[in-house]
Amino acid sequence: MKWQNMKNQTKVRLFFHLVSIAIFASFSSLVFAYNNYISVRLPKGVTVELPKNWVVLSNNQRITLDSWVQAKAEVRGISNNSSELAFAANYYDERNITAGIFNIRYYPNLDINQSDAKAAGATDIKELDTTIRQNIIPGIEAAGGRVLAWLGTTKLSINGSTTFITEYRRSSPHGDIFRARLVRFFNGNKSFTITISYREDQEFFLRPICDKIISSIKLL
Repeated sequence: MKWQNMKNQTKVRLFFHLVSIAIFASFSSLVFAYNNYISVRLPKGVTVELPKNWVVLSNNQRITLDSWVQAKAEVRGISNNSSELAFAANYYDERNITAGIFNIRYYPNLDINQSDAKAAGATDIKELDTTIRQNIIPGIEAAGGRVLAWLGTTKLSINGSTTFITEYRRSSPHGDIFRARLVRFFNGNKSFTITISYREDQEFFLRPICDKIISSIKLL
């Protein structure tokens, strides 16, 4: 009798366990059935998926932002005339403070292509990292920020294209700490760098989102 009771209790527990799994599976399918990302077509055959709640900066806002960066750079004797800020979007938290940043900047004067990128070895990557660091740090300082840690450059294939990802930590002029990544695609006069950053106090949510954005970048 005790054995029979134990078998009946096991069957009951198993039944409720299976019901719980079914409910969770149904709930999960509902959650992921709705796509929270939208495909954005950028200039020169670039596409990327961004969350729907990231706010696209208008052309006027981009010009103002780029003009401010240029003015700050020129005070420090830094040239910023060889690139174009073509698109930018921000994520704002509940206090309407910037927590995520996305922008793409094209470099029409570059002649390095995907074949060169694929052939790049460790020495080339190290030289690229040094060059990027020498250019990035003065620009951030000119804008009122500071680089807190330089995490280096790695070579990575994204959707069939060879890219170089540079990561660093920086402070903003307001004292917030951001984790930034530069995703650089060499593609001749269509070369570009996507900068994607998130505020570190939002890392739990924003790091996976930024990872997904980076993995969605495609060249058409």
